[in-house]
Amino acid sequence: MSSKLSPTSANDVVDEFRNKLKFILDGGRCKVGLESTIVDLTSRPRILRQGSITRNEIQKVLKIKVLAGNKSKNIKSPGQLKFHYSPGIPVFLNKKFPQKDEAFITFGKKFKNAKNYFNLSKNGNLNEAANNLYKIMRKIKNKGFKSLSVCEISNFGIGRAINDRLKKASNKWMKYLLKFPI
Repeated sequence: MSSKLSPTSANDVVDEFRNKLKFILDGGRCKVGLESTIVDLTSRPRILRQGSITRNEIQKVLKIKVLAGNKSKNIKSPGQLKFHYSPGIPVFLNKKFPQKDEAFITFGKKFKNAKNYFNLSKNGNLNEAANNLYKIMRKIKNKGFKSLSVCEISNFGIGRAINDRLKKASNKWMKYLLKFPI
């Protein structure tokens, strides 16, 4: 559903839509875990939404420079709203540690194991992190956490897509905090 976490399994679809659907075709868990890369080819090629296929990979195939981001205010594709991919709780980015009673999404080996720590990839693998992002955010929400912080995630390759989703998930809450600081 628009603005919410994307489902990556049949169980997620059940959670999201409850009794609104009669049938769900279960094709297994999504292999990538994030939505696809969308490229606007109506004029000069431009990435509208970053996915697992990177700008460099697209440029190699097209053999021309590909622009990034939609400069227009017109929404041309899914995922372009400033607020999207939300777990329904405040999301805070690039944190070194969580606040008390807050969930903490980590990445890599440097973080300890704790009941409120959720590691996207202990090996620091961005593809694994992308595959686990929505699953972990759903798990955090279902465990009843009221907010979550996320450590810094590498911003190259599919890491750009991960950071895009996290930024959009946090936007609504950042606007609120700017109006009503804690």
